[in-house]
Amino acid sequence: MRRAGVTLVLALALLSGATGRSPAQQTGDTTLTVEGFLQNDEQFDLWTIVAPLPLHALGVQTFVLPLVGKARRWSRYRNQYVAARGRVAPVPGGGTPGIGIDVEDMGARVPPRTTHRTVDHGLTLHADVTLAVVPDRFAWRDAQGGETGVNPIALFTITNQRQSSILFILPTNDFLCISVTGAQGGYHWDSTTKVLNPDARRFAVQRGGIFRDAIRLPPDAAPRAGRYVARVGVCAVDDYDITAEFDVQ
Repeated sequence: MRRAGVTLVLALALLSGATGRSPAQQTGDTTLTVEGFLQNDEQFDLWTIVAPLPLHALGVQTFVLPLVGKARRWSRYRNQYVAARGRVAPVPGGGTPGIGIDVEDMGARVPPRTTHRTVDHGLTLHADVTLAVVPDRFAWRDAQGGETGVNPIALFTITNQRQSSILFILPTNDFLCISVTGAQGGYHWDSTTKVLNPDARRFAVQRGGIFRDAIRLPPDAAPRAGRYVARVGVCAVDDYDITAEFDVQ
């Protein structure tokens, strides 16, 4: 049986085209506070903050900011949405994005407009469910009509508050169902994530454990300016459905 602890996979597609350099790239350093998801590439022991909106520092625009220095000390925040304050400076040897942050302080943050729901069936089930679209306000194109490169995601979590595990048995490979509708009606988009194989249909969230997943929202999910409502849940189980609002500018 698969055990669900903390799960968050930001697809590599989020990182494509993520960096750019201005014609006059700056040198030196600057102190910034950055919000985003703390990620770890275990193969290369590389820690990064993946930002929902582009960061602009030292003449570089990027969604991905590597951590330098003693990055592992922040490992307790792995896969969480954080705010990190530190010194941003060019990285020796260049590369992409060519800058990194030496973090002085870091803490978990609740994304704006996060919604909460409690699932309580007495002794059989007690869980906290949350959903947030990150960023909660964005534009697909800038004032000049160019793509902003924003990569919004729906961040869905289940926190087990029971004294025992929560067991899920999925009848099909359908896992998380997501839909987006216009707040005033007139538009609907939906999608479904899949488990990789039939064995993964059975999984458990351990006592005190957190299941967390991020679902990328493509431009088709919310193509026009306006307010939208995202709904996410475990496809075969109605108890975990939850909604959150976001705006496209």
